[in-house]
Amino acid sequence: MAIEKVLIANNTSIIQDEVLAHRLGLVPIRVDPRLFDYLSENDQPNEKNTIVFKLHVQCKRGSPRITVKSDALKWLPNGSELVKETRNAASDSSSKPETYTYFGCSQETILEFVKNPIIPKYPDIIIAKLGPGQEIELEAHTAKGIGKTHAKWSPVATAWYRMLPEVVLLEDIEDDLAEELKSKCPVNVFDIEDLGKGRRRATVARPRACTLCRECIRGDDWEKRVALRRVKDHFILSNSPLNLLEHYLLKFYLLKQ
Repeated sequence: MAIEKVLIANNTSIIQDEVLAHRLGLVPIRVDPRLFDYLSENDQPNEKNTIVFKLHVQCKRGSPRITVKSDALKWLPNGSELVKETRNAASDSSSKPETYTYFGCSQETILEFVKNPIIPKYPDIIIAKLGPGQEIELEAHTAKGIGKTHAKWSPVATAWYRMLPEVVLLEDIEDDLAEELKSKCPVNVFDIEDLGKGRRRATVARPRACTLCRECIRGDDWEKRVALRRVKDHFILSNSPLNLLEHYLLKFYLLKQ
């Protein structure tokens, strides 16, 4: 389930409407898609194929800038609240205004959502930043889809890896040189070991944190003191959504290359 249609009533932020809609489409929704039907072009959006969210935030004049996050998306279990514009001005004013969805019942009455309301999966995803006097008012309609159509419907994220860094001290680096080496590294890979009698020696304390930025070997003769390498048969998978089997299959594939 992902946001597919965005109905913008007001947007005075610096983010263009199409960019705002794209950002909203990538916000993951905490809901089981098996509970919903696919929405085709000929179907009417109803409680079985559509989820509606409302976003209405405003930064008042004289106030500091505010950050709009995904927790500002409010679930509308009764469907759309935006009234459609009708050409017939003489329509019966007593009839219920027509909106962009046709809900037969409230989604709050569905058993699965009684104790688990539909919300964004992560509440702290930044959507926009508003300055004084700026406002965003919109409705976001969520539909069911597949990753072949668009990446926002893909159930997994991209896995990335890097080789294990190896930092080797080619000689003993002591005293002032040790302090200099420690201060050169922006990610604090090196540490100082106290040898006693006022002597100090540099050690590689956190090699895995090394980003191979080469700051430690810049300058005169530092390439003769420190060597930066990669362990070619050791891979670090980070932020990977893969399950355990896929993890080892990917590692086996990389080792074969």
